[in-house]
Amino acid sequence: MKKIFALFVCLCLLASCGKSDIIATVGSAKITKGEFEFYLSSIKSQLSGTELKTDEDWQTQEIEGEKAIEVAKQRALEIASLNAAYRETAKALGLNLTEQEKNRIKSIKQQVISSYGGDSAYKEFLKNNNITDSFIQLMCESTVYYEKLADKVTKEEPIDEAELLKYFEDNKKSLKEEYMKAKHILILTQDAKTGTPLSEEEQQTAKTFAEELYKKVQNGEDFDGLMRKYSQDPGLSTNPDGYVFSHGEMVPEFEQATESISENEITLCKSDYGYHIIKRLTIEYGDIADKVREAVIKEKVSAKLKDWEAEYSIEVKVNDELIKTVK
Repeated sequence: MKKIFALFVCLCLLASCGKSDIIATVGSAKITKGEFEFYLSSIKSQLSGTELKTDEDWQTQEIEGEKAIEVAKQRALEIASLNAAYRETAKALGLNLTEQEKNRIKSIKQQVISSYGGDSAYKEFLKNNNITDSFIQLMCESTVYYEKLADKVTKEEPIDEAELLKYFEDNKKSLKEEYMKAKHILILTQDAKTGTPLSEEEQQTAKTFAEELYKKVQNGEDFDGLMRKYSQDPGLSTNPDGYVFSHGEMVPEFEQATESISENEITLCKSDYGYHIIKRLTIEYGDIADKVREAVIKEKVSAKLKDWEAEYSIEVKVNDELIKTVK
């Protein structure tokens, strides 16, 4: 559900509102101040694990020579404007939704509502974030409209394996900054079935055992052999070659520990689950082939979008003065 909702935030289109509250327009689509703030909050949350933790940090610190808050605003506006253009362009091209796609949108929206605990909690979420149900509806629709544009582009310009491999090689540095791969030996400090913390004595035993295993690995014992024999990770059987993940997809302690070491190095950390003996692995093309394909398609859609915007006169207008009032 998290991945679906993350896609919504990245592919979001906007409902209309009073003129004084409009941050930007893309064709006939309107981006309200509340919706822009929702985008901005998402951008900030993506960087929450960095040194940018407080409102003061965002106002005073810089990213590549520019105030962090201004960079975040630019990114929020870019995403909002771009994804509004997806909807406007799809409409201009006559890419109408089929009944099957409409039903899928209903299902996606219901998943969003359920993820917040049902109707009452969902309404509270809308109220707290100053957004509307119509906005969420458009978020759900936008996912499908983007896919329709992507399908059209890839049919007109098929992507072969050589192009994907070239993209991986050309963008290897940034891809390795975005994705990490790691194996771990997990020694639990909670009940595997209930999640209830173990007793203090049992937790101390787990700590001692994890430290012993860590020393064995440091002394050259086979990591995979120890992992297969001792790891209490319930996901090991389905992920024997390790986990591939991007920022925010693993518990913070695991992510930060993995990020702190180089490829083929080992470290030990603790999370609410227990003790993790982590070995960072090298990201290969096969580990993220689907992500590479998504990135190539997105680039192609973005490039084609500029031609369509010009052809169908889809104009972007921004209220810079109103954006300045957003903190």
